[in-house]
Amino acid sequence: MKSVLLATFIIAQATSALHVPAADNALTRRAAISGIAGVASTIILPSNLPAIADDEAQDHYKYENRDRNKNKDALIREDYWYFSGRRPPRKLDINALPADDPTWNAWGECTKSEATGNSCVYVSLKQRIPAYGKYFFSIDNGIKEYSQLGKIIRGSNPNWNEAAKLVDPGLDTRMPSPAVDSLLKMALFATQMLTSPNFTGPNRELLVSRYYINECAFALDGLAKSIAERDVATSLALWEYGQDSFNSYLSILNRSISPKVGDNIDLVS
Repeated sequence: MKSVLLATFIIAQATSALHVPAADNALTRRAAISGIAGVASTIILPSNLPAIADDEAQDHYKYENRDRNKNKDALIREDYWYFSGRRPPRKLDINALPADDPTWNAWGECTKSEATGNSCVYVSLKQRIPAYGKYFFSIDNGIKEYSQLGKIIRGSNPNWNEAAKLVDPGLDTRMPSPAVDSLLKMALFATQMLTSPNFTGPNRELLVSRYYINECAFALDGLAKSIAERDVATSLALWEYGQDSFNSYLSILNRSISPKVGDNIDLVS
């Protein structure tokens, strides 16, 4: 009975955080998640961004530095940036985080303190294995198609019609492309893989993973426009930004995919 209640809670929590933009009369699902703001505000992630000294650097970081409008148009409004006002690095390297600093203990240490609260975020195999079985194929397929998109854009003579199919948002009666479809699956997968019965609120890993899902969605939305305009430079810049975002998300989730759960999801290449 407990496992059923926990699964119901996890799915309800994930779907309550999803926000589909109101364009094209799409339905919007938003719900405030209680207790998250306090968790996020106690954790500091470095921006990991070098000082912007010239126009080239300014252009390189324009996507991260964009006006997010309080995440009103984000796929998942309640992410790490929304609650902390801080942006994780464009390319997340978890192994570079200072694990001996208690501020970072949610990435593997298990301690309690007034500053960090309960960081025991162990998730059982009984919870992770079904989640992996349910979402792995959709996410892996989306990643593979996004990699294929990069090959098309980098080609000497891009096939724009084929590229457009790979970022199709699926409006009207069309199904979205696997890359676009994978976004909501990534959100649900992260919630089930990272939510522990020891700490049922969204921990930092979950909030940061949502941030990168939002960046993937931003890149795909921009790619749909730049591909329609046959803009190679913008398409390539957006694809690379999406690549960094997908891979940063996977750097978090692949840590939870042990051999008993399954194979790691391949990175975008």
